[in-house]
Amino acid sequence: MKLTQVIRVFWARRWLFVLVLAATVSAATAYSLLKAKTYVAEVAVLVDAKNTDPVTGTALPQQMLSSIQATQADVISSHNVALKVVDRLQLASEPEMQLQFAQDRDSSGSIRDWLADRLLEKLTVRASHDSSVINLNFEARSPEQAARIANAFADSYIQTSLEMRIDPARRQAVWFDDQLQELRKALQGAQQRLSDYQQQRKIVGTDDRLDVENAKLNEIASQLITAQTAMYDAESRQKQLQQALQKNQIEELPDILGNSLLQSMKADLVRAEGKLAQVSQRYGRNHPENVSAAAEVQTLRAKLTTELTTVQGSINQAAQVARQRVTEALQALEGQKQKILGLKQQRDGLDVLSRDVENTQHAYDAAMQRTSELRLTSRLDQTNIAILNPATPPLKPAGPKVVRNLFLAILIGSFLAAGAALTLELTDRRVRSSADLLDLDDSDGLAVLAEIKGLSLSKPARGRAVVAQAAPALPAIQPAA
Repeated sequence: MKLTQVIRVFWARRWLFVLVLAATVSAATAYSLLKAKTYVAEVAVLVDAKNTDPVTGTALPQQMLSSIQATQADVISSHNVALKVVDRLQLASEPEMQLQFAQDRDSSGSIRDWLADRLLEKLTVRASHDSSVINLNFEARSPEQAARIANAFADSYIQTSLEMRIDPARRQAVWFDDQLQELRKALQGAQQRLSDYQQQRKIVGTDDRLDVENAKLNEIASQLITAQTAMYDAESRQKQLQQALQKNQIEELPDILGNSLLQSMKADLVRAEGKLAQVSQRYGRNHPENVSAAAEVQTLRAKLTTELTTVQGSINQAAQVARQRVTEALQALEGQKQKILGLKQQRDGLDVLSRDVENTQHAYDAAMQRTSELRLTSRLDQTNIAILNPATPPLKPAGPKVVRNLFLAILIGSFLAAGAALTLELTDRRVRSSADLLDLDDSDGLAVLAEIKGLSLSKPARGRAVVAQAAPALPAIQPAA
């Protein structure tokens, strides 16, 4: 269907068009006039996204403003906040609300939950992406009620924010209190074990005592070196003595040659032997002087032999004493080492117990600090949310909007009227022009001879129209006047 045909249809059925449009506008006007007026109150809430902890002052992770605003908007629109509004305003005890709850067949649960859902249906939360301000709009039948409930939503939101911060802190503080008691017991046990260990081993100052024992060890090691040097010297002298005895050259030993007493005795023996030789040349063997000189020589030889024996014994004794000293020094050195190892073992055990005490002390201090922070947080009654603009009773109603409803009624009514006219035309098609006649299904091969103005034929009567079969030899026929 062409546009001109549509226009002819609308013009032909203009009374239907006007009737449908008037009915739609009348219905919208009646709805706008009869519907109760509603008022919308608005509250502006400022959410300051601080990046520092109010108790410790430490920096918090940076969050995007859009995510913060979206989260806070969800909190405001939560069922928990709506329940707080119901309890704050005591809406569940109002007879009107109880009657509405009883008449509502779809209601389920308690009246508090039903009222909370009703309030959330009339609440609108608008959060800006580039601003920290959140707007709360509530719609009610009276301006005072709208402002009262909007302010109640803002107060309940602030209360919920405080509870969301305080309640977890309280629960954590209780848990940390229990852990603190266990850590205190563990610390006392670690300190008691350390004290018992020190008392059992009589440890006063492990580091100072270990330094003293190390000094003693160094001194004993020095004495051992000296004793070993003396032993090596004594054993060397003893070996020389044995070799001299085997070769019968004992008088050539350095110890003998360096002994002034032996050298003096040897000189006396030489003089006595010389005197005996002189006396033996003068006197006989039995002469008193000869006997006396022989006895003197014999006595000196006996003394020399005794002194040599003494020197030999002295050398052997010196070697034995030197070896004994080395053995004692080795034993003292080994004992000192064992003593130092024992002290080190004690110090290791003491270090383990001391570290246990230190670690437990650190854990206890950390738990104590965290418990103090949580206790302060649980008592904190400040929040980063503030009411920027409280709601006031609106002066003008927000609905119904008569102008908007009329405009929508005209627009919708026009579509409905056009649809009704076209639908009726399709069900009862009329021939309003030659173009309509030519559009008929069984009009192929026909040509319009004349058109009578003001005559409208329905589709069943189209056979009575003034038509003729086109003939190429006939002259053209002008339309009748």
